[in-house]
Amino acid sequence: MSDRKFLVPAGTEIMRDQYHFSQGVQVGNTIYLSGQGGFDESFQIADNAGTQARQAFKNIGRVLQEAGASMDDVVEISSFHTDMTQMEGVVEAAKAAFPNHCPAWTAVGVTSLAIPAMLIEIKAVAVKRA
Repeated sequence: MSDRKFLVPAGTEIMRDQYHFSQGVQVGNTIYLSGQGGFDESFQIADNAGTQARQAFKNIGRVLQEAGASMDDVVEISSFHTDMTQMEGVVEAAKAAFPNHCPAWTAVGVTSLAIPAMLIEIKAVAVKRA
């Protein structure tokens, strides 16, 4: 059985301590990320989905870095949207986050997310290359 590594990058300890989840879990060379919102390091959030998605992808990158991986290792993303009409900005954010490849992607419309200001949440799976 593979060892598991629970990923809690600096500054995200509150999520583990208060809400009881890790930002990601590494099992072998596979990394499963929790959904990332568009919050910056001071927990501020933009008012449009494209900008939130850009920040969410930065947050994904931070978690991957904790595991010694990068955005190039992402093989799948799932995104949850409260307003699918803002998808164009999210697609542009994904193109910027993944300039070298196109991961598998499922986009789901939802009525709300954990925090009312959130317009998008993105989770990912990465496979770290040797």
